[in-house]
Amino acid sequence: MATATAGQRYTRAKPYPDWKVKTLEELEGLIREYRVIVIFDLRGLSASILQQYRRALRGHGVVKIFRNKLFLIALRRVYGESLNPDIEKGYLTGENGYIFTNENPFDLYKVIIDNSVRRYAKPGDALQTEIIVPAGNTGINPGPILSRFSKLKIPTQIREGKIWVAKDTQVAKAGDTVTPELADLLRLINVKPIYEALRIKVALINGRYLVKGEELAIDIKAYEGMFKQAASWALNLAINSTLLIPETISILITRAVLEARNLAVNANIPVAEAIGLILAKAQAQADALASVLYSKAPELGGGKTS
Repeated sequence: MATATAGQRYTRAKPYPDWKVKTLEELEGLIREYRVIVIFDLRGLSASILQQYRRALRGHGVVKIFRNKLFLIALRRVYGESLNPDIEKGYLTGENGYIFTNENPFDLYKVIIDNSVRRYAKPGDALQTEIIVPAGNTGINPGPILSRFSKLKIPTQIREGKIWVAKDTQVAKAGDTVTPELADLLRLINVKPIYEALRIKVALINGRYLVKGEELAIDIKAYEGMFKQAASWALNLAINSTLLIPETISILITRAVLEARNLAVNANIPVAEAIGLILAKAQAQADALASVLYSKAPELGGGKTS
């Protein structure tokens, strides 16, 4: 039984079953302990792959499966009015799993991708890479199965009572759709060409901020290059603006010394730092003048002053 009056929020009058109470208590504890909750899609995810991810994510977070309604109730209990309302509208549908963590969600996403699980191809899968059946012993006894190799144009030989692939053979390209015949053969020769990762829907941070799954898939190297370029531009701007900060002070002092020395040389100011250069300049100018005079009046002597 439930009670509600106009303008009031729904209130459950009938107590929750014991199992729900315990689940809600567990959920609330996890939500309070971990500031980031990553929601992933469970549809089509095999139990073995989920179990492998549980192991892979140990030390990074806790992987749990809860009903969407219980999860939402726990979120509301912990965060109250500060809970982002979009979490209910777009992400708590279908079957979901949850990763509770205190790590940066972008770092966690990289861990998830790095621990992608290899599996057998299924009909209809889109291949991520080309498939090459390697030359060698398949360990399969000859028989009607040879027609499957023939249909995929894989050259074979019978040696030592087994089917041997005669040479490395490409049977599919990246982007191709797996056919039933190809899926069956790859399973027979124990080739697992599909990398499967958790399909992340969204990351909820402190109950308020949402980062969509596709936004977590950033190219770290590209961003590193952008940051390096931005740092280079910032340094150039600071130098050209004569902004005295720790990163520019030594460069600006060196530039100031060089400019002061050049000014002293060009103005013929005989200071200790410039006198050698001034004399060298005077010598070069004297040699140039002597060469011009010699070309006009050879009788005056050599073309150099020294």
